[in-house]
Amino acid sequence: MEVLRTISLYAESKNIGFMVIGGHALNYYGISRQTGDIDLVVRRSEKDQWHQLLSRLRYEVGQHDDRFGRFKPQFLGSWPIDLMFVDDPTFDKLVQQAEDGEIGIAEVKVVSARHLATMKIHALKHYQAHRAAKDYNDLVGLLRGGKTGLSRSELKELCVRYASEELFLRLAKDVAIEENGKT
Repeated sequence: MEVLRTISLYAESKNIGFMVIGGHALNYYGISRQTGDIDLVVRRSEKDQWHQLLSRLRYEVGQHDDRFGRFKPQFLGSWPIDLMFVDDPTFDKLVQQAEDGEIGIAEVKVVSARHLATMKIHALKHYQAHRAAKDYNDLVGLLRGGKTGLSRSELKELCVRYASEELFLRLAKDVAIEENGKT
């Protein structure tokens, strides 16, 4: 995780923010998940600064649009890096509830379990066959582990808003969410 430590130190020196999401965030919350990349959420307004940093670290641009950036290392043994770009108000909301954590040797902000679950719900709305089972299992793990603090009604609201009521019904069955219980 040396690259994450380097990113963390650089971001701090340049006063640009990021939070860890994806598989490393799940591992941070105790949900065992193998991952082959580092996923970060960053401000869209700082997209050029991230592109410059990753270029300096010898990463090539893969996909790069207003929502996502994928960067591949030019050398063996390093982690690919995916960036999710969000607007400043969304980033500010996410960072308010983020946790200070350690991933490997890096001290970083980790998006809250609640927001991570919301991201997984949103990802399930945009069904991708190669990701659906993984995203669903990640979401179930967060809910079963009680990491999100979501009530049944809050989970239903998020599912309906970002995916579907069918997703909520499936989750309610698979996680056995009690009427007044928190997940």
